[in-house]
Amino acid sequence: MTPPAAASIARADHPLLSAVAMPPEWMTMLRSESRDDDLALTVWSGTPAIGLNVNAEGPPMFCIAVFLDGRARMSIQGGEPLAVGPGMAVVQTGERGTRGWFHMPGRQNVRLVDIRYSPAGLLRAGGRPLAALRGAFVLDHSVPATGSLMAGFPAPPGLLRLAADVLDCRHEDATARRLYMRAKALEALAIVLETMSDAAGEPPAAPRERRQLAQARRLIEARYGEEWTVSRLAREVGLSEKKLKAGFRQVAGRSVHAYLKSVRLDAAASMLEAGYSVTDAALATGFGNLSHFSKSFRQAKGVAPRHWLDRPGVRLR
Repeated sequence: MTPPAAASIARADHPLLSAVAMPPEWMTMLRSESRDDDLALTVWSGTPAIGLNVNAEGPPMFCIAVFLDGRARMSIQGGEPLAVGPGMAVVQTGERGTRGWFHMPGRQNVRLVDIRYSPAGLLRAGGRPLAALRGAFVLDHSVPATGSLMAGFPAPPGLLRLAADVLDCRHEDATARRLYMRAKALEALAIVLETMSDAAGEPPAAPRERRQLAQARRLIEARYGEEWTVSRLAREVGLSEKKLKAGFRQVAGRSVHAYLKSVRLDAAASMLEAGYSVTDAALATGFGNLSHFSKSFRQAKGVAPRHWLDRPGVRLR
């Protein structure tokens, strides 16, 4: 699955980054924001014409990846493939070196923030040992026998805003930029550890309830332009409001209202790329107030909707 050597570049310029074969086009999308041995922060932004396929072995680490745009599939050796998309986060840990693969198709907008801590750096930052990091994730594709964890979950709003801030960083002074990125890496760690703790503390829903909760999530994704209240959604799937509110966070990682808003904003972004006006995209996705739509869009995507198509490398559909 690795790219042809003739059209690739080897990359291994940091202790926490694997030696991989990477197409030159993807190299131009990559920006490394940290050179500390205990922390690597890398961002990806662009619209590549070709896909990225990587097979590699990574060192022991704690990794947080936040996908603002772009879909990907990945797996650690011995585990099932994990599919992720916009608005999702992935946590990966390994008590020792872990081999795996990663695939991201071309011809799509990619905006991704990747934060990696060494085991020692994680402890110094105030996190827990790698072996203690476990949680009740929505998509858990870990391999416990090898001490490896890989899990995907809907990124909390705070983590999405943080990733957008990192991609949109305007600090030009090297020292100020380095301090800003380290602060954001610490903030991301705090958000993820809190999310993991919250997930581990919630009793799992019964199988029938999980099916009803999954149905509620699918209804929002398919009919995001409608007015969904907790009471209406609960009636549609046959759950009490209390069970819907408590269980929805397990399948979507956030409240009904927050998830509906996220789905609407993702749909609006796709509509803007398809040629819709800002007003038409807002109305089609259930936003009756244009000012509220613009503010929400900027908070989630890091840029105002009228500038969404001005990002480098964006290709209209």
